[in-house]
Amino acid sequence: MAEKAKKQPTRKGGKAVVRLERLSPEEIRPQIQISVYDDTGECIETAPVADDGSYSIPAGARKRAAVYELGAANAEDAPAESSYKIRAAEFNELEKKGFNDIARGIWEGWLPFLRCTTGSVRRCRPGQWWWDDLARFSASPTLALGREPRRGDLSAAAALGNRALTAEVHMSPAHSLSELIAWPFICSPVCDARVEVYRRTCCCQPWVIDDPRLPELIDWLDDLIIDPDDFPRPPLPEPGPDPVPFLDDRFVREGGLDLARVHAASHAEALRAMPRELVAEYINARPYLLCFGTYQCSSSVKVGEGAVGPEGDFNICWSDYRRRLAPGCKDRYSYVVKQRFGPFWLTIYDGRASNQWFDLDDDPTLTTYHSWVRTCRKNPSGAFVYLNYIGSTGAWNLHTPDADSATSVGAPAANSGLVTTGSAASGAANRNWGRTLAVNLMISEGMKALGARYYRLSVTAADGDGDPTGDREDVDRGVVWKKAVPDGLGGVDVVPITLGPFEVGGRAGLYTIPYDSDGDWDDGQFHAFLDTADVRWSDPNVRHLVTVEIFDAAGERLRPDGTPASGLPGPEKTAAFTFRRRYQDLGPTAEVPFGALTHMFWWDNREVFAQICDLRKNGLVFDDECLFLTGNKNSTFGIGYRAFHPNVLFQRYHDVWWKRGLGATAGNVGYLEDDNPNNVGYLTPDCEPSATNKFRDMLRTDLDPHRKKCAFTVFLKVWNKRTNGSDLSFHFDADSAAFVIEV
Repeated sequence: MAEKAKKQPTRKGGKAVVRLERLSPEEIRPQIQISVYDDTGECIETAPVADDGSYSIPAGARKRAAVYELGAANAEDAPAESSYKIRAAEFNELEKKGFNDIARGIWEGWLPFLRCTTGSVRRCRPGQWWWDDLARFSASPTLALGREPRRGDLSAAAALGNRALTAEVHMSPAHSLSELIAWPFICSPVCDARVEVYRRTCCCQPWVIDDPRLPELIDWLDDLIIDPDDFPRPPLPEPGPDPVPFLDDRFVREGGLDLARVHAASHAEALRAMPRELVAEYINARPYLLCFGTYQCSSSVKVGEGAVGPEGDFNICWSDYRRRLAPGCKDRYSYVVKQRFGPFWLTIYDGRASNQWFDLDDDPTLTTYHSWVRTCRKNPSGAFVYLNYIGSTGAWNLHTPDADSATSVGAPAANSGLVTTGSAASGAANRNWGRTLAVNLMISEGMKALGARYYRLSVTAADGDGDPTGDREDVDRGVVWKKAVPDGLGGVDVVPITLGPFEVGGRAGLYTIPYDSDGDWDDGQFHAFLDTADVRWSDPNVRHLVTVEIFDAAGERLRPDGTPASGLPGPEKTAAFTFRRRYQDLGPTAEVPFGALTHMFWWDNREVFAQICDLRKNGLVFDDECLFLTGNKNSTFGIGYRAFHPNVLFQRYHDVWWKRGLGATAGNVGYLEDDNPNNVGYLTPDCEPSATNKFRDMLRTDLDPHRKKCAFTVFLKVWNKRTNGSDLSFHFDADSAAFVIEV
C-alpha cells in the first residue's frame, strides 16, 4: 500500500510557502528557518518557517540578499552540509511560482533524533614492574611478539643488539606485549565523575598493494617509538607494597594509555619486514594505522555529556542530526572524563590525547592511570570475612593448606606458603614472599549490623605440622585510608582517615573496619602492611601463619556461630557470620568453620648472589685483571663462578652468556649456562666451572676468515623468585668480565 502523504501547505495570500517532499501524516514536521546572507557571507536575517510553510523576510534583507539558506531552526549542532543553499535570484524565481520545495533527502536531516552511547570508567594501578616491561616490550619488536632471545635462537638476540644483553630479558611474568597489556591487575570503578563525548569524522581510503603512503606511515611510527634507555627507572621505595610508585608518562597521555605509541615499534618492524603484497591487508585491519596521524580526520566536536553511575558505568544521550558522509568516511567517538577536586574539575582521562577512538556501539571500558583519580567501593551484602588480595595478587594464588583450627593449618606440602603469580613456563610458580605485603581483606557490609567494628592481624611461626609455635605478634604498622567528603562549596575534598592501630578494651593492634556506610572510600586500599623483614618474624627458615580476627566496639572477639572457641586470649562471643577462604578467582568460596582465619605464608628476603671468579681456557684458571687468551680453534672458554640463593628453591635460575665486540652481528652472542636452576658455588670453598664454548664458535671465523681475535664480555645473572604480590618482576644480581681471545 502506498504511503499516504501529509497534506502540503498551499500558497498563502499570494506569498510562497515551503513544501517538504513525501511528508506523511504520521511524521513530525521539522522546525525550519531561512537564513539570509549578503555578498560578504554575513548572515543579515533569520526568518522562521511556520507549520503551514509560510515565512516573512523583511524587504531590507531581501535587497541585500546574495544567498538564502534553508535548514533546521535553532539547531546549533545541525551539520552545515544538511542545509540547502540557493542564490537570491533563483530563490526569487521560485517564490514567483509560489513554492520552495525541499527534497526528502534534505529535510530529513533537519529532524533531530536520539543518539546514545554507553560504557564504563575504571582506574587501574599497575606496579612499577608493569611500566618497566611496557617500555621494554614496546621498544623491542622481538619481545613484543613474545620471542625472547634464547639459546638456539641467537639471531633474535643479535637483532636486539646490546639491549638483549643488558635488559632484563627474563624478568617479566608476561610473554608478549599483548599479554602484558591485558594483565589482570587490580582495577576499580570510577563513579564520581562526568563524561564528555566527542565526535570526529575520518575519511580514510583503504590501502592497496604498493600504496604510496607506506613511507609516510613508517616515518610516523618511527617518531612515536620510545627508547626506554632515555628514561631511567626511578628507585623503588623500600620497604613498601609498591602498589603504584610511578606513572610512566612516556605512554600515558591525559590519563589514557596511548596504544599507538605502545605498538609503534612492532608495527614499524612488521611493515618493513613483511612482503609488500601483505601490507595493505595488515593496515586495513587496524583502524589506527588506516587513519594514521590526524590530517585524515576532522577536528573533534563535543556532542554530549553525562554523569557516571554508582558502579562506574555511563549512559549518555543527545539530539543529533542526520549527516551525509562521503564514501570512505566514518564518524568516530572519543571520551573525556573529569572529576571534581575542591572547586575545580580535573581531567582524569582524555581519549583524544591518547588516540583512543571508538564506534558509537562499542560500549568501551575507559581505563585511566591518573594518580589522582578517586574510585568508588561497593562491598557486597551478607556477613563474611576473607583474605582478598596481597598487593595485586589474588589470595587464591596463595598455596596454603586448609585451616584445621582458628590458628593452625594442615600439614604443609612442599610449596605451602608460596605463591604463583603467572604461568609455570614463565618461572612464576611457587614464588617466595618478601618485602612488605599489602593485605586487602573482604569484610562484607553486613558485618556492621552484627556489631563488628575492628579487625586484627597477627603472625606466628609454624612448625612442621602447620601449628603455631613461639610468640604471637600483632601486625602494627599504621594504616591510613582516603575518603571523599563534601567541601561545603559544591566541591569534594579527599581526606586521610587513620584506621589504626588502636587499643580497645585492653586489646592492642586493632584497626577500624571501613564500611561503605561510613563514607565514600577510595577502592583498592589495603587493610594492613606486613613487613616480612620485621625482626619479630623475619626468620626465612620457617614458614609463618597469619591470623585475622574480628572484634566488636568493646574489643571483644567475635567468632562465627557454631564454631569452637578460638583458644586465643581474651573474651569472645559468637555472631551470625562466617570466615571464608577464596581459593579461586571466580566461583564459590570455602567456609572456614573456626573462630579466626589463618593462612600459611613462606617468606625469605635473602638476596641471590652472582660472582665471576675467574676465566678458564681449556680448564686452566686465569684471574688477572686484563686477559688475552690465545689458543687454537678447538680451545675452550668457560668461567669459574658462584650463582646461588641460600634456599635453592628461591633461585629462579641463572644464565651465563657472552657477547663479541660491538653491535649486533651474526653469531656474536652465545650461552654457557641457560636457565640453570641449581645453586653453584654455595657453601663451597672454590668457585665452580661453567660449561664451555670453543674459540671457533665464539669468533665465527667461518663467517669472517679475517676475524682471528676479538674482545668479548661475559655476563652472569642470577634471578630471585621473591615477590610482594605487587612487584611481579624478578629481581637479580649480576656480574661481568671483559677479555680478548685469539686463534
